[in-house]
Amino acid sequence: MAEIIITILTIVGGSLLCFEGYKLFRMCLGIIGGVAGFALGNVILSLIESGGAEVNGTVRMVVIALFTIGLAVTAFSLYMKALIAISTVVCGYWFYEDFDFLYERMTDEGLRIAVTIGSGIIAGFLIGVIVYYAQRWTISLFTAFIGARMISGVLSPVLWSCASSNEYVGILGQKALGDSVGFNYPSVQLLVVVAFCVAGYVIQLKTKRK
Repeated sequence: MAEIIITILTIVGGSLLCFEGYKLFRMCLGIIGGVAGFALGNVILSLIESGGAEVNGTVRMVVIALFTIGLAVTAFSLYMKALIAISTVVCGYWFYEDFDFLYERMTDEGLRIAVTIGSGIIAGFLIGVIVYYAQRWTISLFTAFIGARMISGVLSPVLWSCASSNEYVGILGQKALGDSVGFNYPSVQLLVVVAFCVAGYVIQLKTKRK
């Protein structure tokens, strides 16, 4: 039941960010704060568990809920003052989740994780600064991307499940991508993010002018 609720909230929140981010930026920043809180709570729990401590399901849900609601309310209340910090946390977490493969040649696991998260933190900080000082066009792109990434987190596993099944993999591999093009989960995720980001950005710009 909890997974269904999280899925629905992710789709709704991601859609608002993707297609209405500029018009509803204060509320959308609160949503992004919730995403950052969710990510930060997971990272902290992972660090605790890596140290040998056990965290049961109830404690995990409470901790994640507190971080999610806490940062959502904080981001909504502080508004633009929270933008740089929130974007830094979100990007740091997503780099850790999605781009670890870029540093797979590093044999030291601790160093690889540190470099991956560090890259995300730097990227998030720069993005936050750019959005803060160049608000008109970048807010639309920023919210469209964050919304697309949230939607991708729900939609990509479903599409990949269909694509990797025996029934569909031949059709997608041969007709959509061709025999010579590799097809894997990151490529599905990237396609979903790009498609929704572009659609959301275009819709936001058209709506903003009305």
